[in-house]
Amino acid sequence: MNYVFSLSEKDIPAIIEYYQDYLVPATQEHIMYIFQSPDFTVTLFRSKKVMIQGKTAIEEYLMWSEILGFVPEINEKESKIEVRHNSDPVFLKEDTIGSDEVGTGDFYGPVVVCAAYVRASDYNYLENLGVRDSKKLTDEMIKNIGEELVKKISYSVLVVNNVKYNELTDKGFNMNKIKAYLHNHAIRKMVAKLKGDFKRVVIDEFCSKENYFAYLKDEISYQDITFVQKAEDKYQSVAVASIIARFTFLDEMNKLNEKAGLVLPFGASQSVDLIGKRIALEKGFSIFREISKINFKNMQKIKEMMK
Repeated sequence: MNYVFSLSEKDIPAIIEYYQDYLVPATQEHIMYIFQSPDFTVTLFRSKKVMIQGKTAIEEYLMWSEILGFVPEINEKESKIEVRHNSDPVFLKEDTIGSDEVGTGDFYGPVVVCAAYVRASDYNYLENLGVRDSKKLTDEMIKNIGEELVKKISYSVLVVNNVKYNELTDKGFNMNKIKAYLHNHAIRKMVAKLKGDFKRVVIDEFCSKENYFAYLKDEISYQDITFVQKAEDKYQSVAVASIIARFTFLDEMNKLNEKAGLVLPFGASQSVDLIGKRIALEKGFSIFREISKINFKNMQKIKEMMK
């Protein structure tokens, strides 16, 4: 069965970023990108429609309906396999280390990865605190919950600022390789700290397991990892990690706002380009290496606006 939905311009980078490790050549003019794995094929058309096919197509479709906020169109038979859609998550109560990242789709600001340890005994406290995937919380809620979590939870958070990010991409690192390095480092720190006192390590899957370890082939890597799509809805440790990562990201953005002399927008939409033009006029282009990810297409758009 095929599942089709439409995108806005600002949502296109999210699809490309998420599936970039599965990219295959597109042979037809009306197709922008094709992403193919053993379990699904995702086709992004120039009309801004997305078609998902394959044995796990419905899971991918339901995931994007949650992320993008559209109502999925599924028949009665298909709805029986849907697990907790548009409702509060049911977390698996285990002692786990969960790892998640933020900032990867934002032109301005760093990439932040957090690995957090949650015990089964923490679950009621975290539920009462309102812990869930950070994408389902307002930034004000993130700040309030984050302030409590950093006092209560054992975690490791890593920040790649824009200067370091741009140095890495200059050396040929792509976003997923950077994320793999950060996840691995944060997880190894937590594993060493806990000395085996946990049941599993979970990553919110951003690439295939094979590609993840391929990125780390020259590094000492922690191997016993469970890769789960939408892990922040299944493992409370990942939800906690996502909140602490976002909490840290917002703090870093406040510092960048002071450097830029204005409030920098999130994401990679047209408003990002317009603010970029203003920054370029007032401060020149050199500041972008300090406040933005210059390999994003936004950088070229800003330059074109200045001609």
